[in-house]
Amino acid sequence: MFALVDVNNMYVSCERVFNPQLAGKPLVVLSSNDGACIARSNEAKDLGIQMAQPWFQVRHLVKAKGLVALSANFELYADMSSRMMAITARYTPVAIPYSIDEAFLDFDGIPGDLTAICRQLRATVLKELGLPTSVGLANTKTLAKLANHIAKTCDRKPAVYGAEISTRLAQVCNFAELSTTDLETLMGKTDVGDVWGVGRKIGEKLR
Repeated sequence: MFALVDVNNMYVSCERVFNPQLAGKPLVVLSSNDGACIARSNEAKDLGIQMAQPWFQVRHLVKAKGLVALSANFELYADMSSRMMAITARYTPVAIPYSIDEAFLDFDGIPGDLTAICRQLRATVLKELGLPTSVGLANTKTLAKLANHIAKTCDRKPAVYGAEISTRLAQVCNFAELSTTDLETLMGKTDVGDVWGVGRKIGEKLR
């Protein structure tokens, strides 16, 4: 059984840890030359700002919508990432960093309620580092990543899957616990392009 732990809006969340006044504000982190938006808060996403969108295209939102833009601090993000990875390693001997904000955890042979364990892991990261995370669990890495996507979507946009199922799966989604009906509902409402490894051209063909 695999879990995929992912920090929500990593760079933005790190900045908010050290400047709590940024909470709730539309916030973007810019690339090293301040040319493009490489991280967006949920509030910034709601303004329609796209990943990697050039800064000059959205800078008018500073006055119009109160958008805040910060230059990237990669040293800070790397340090917070190391701390997050160290916490995940407490829960299983096989914790594999996948990117600066993601880690796969192999729970093979780990006893207990894995959903409860992952909720505790999430609470620990939030308490010790101030970073919000989402966790997806499944029997393959691809499905764990998809479960993570669903956990995030249920938390941020519950209307996508419906209030009842979103309440259960927000933040931590364990495919192994779901009924066939629930899985069919989730898969039916998830675009195939959201599956790890499915690009634009393959997604069009599969649709």
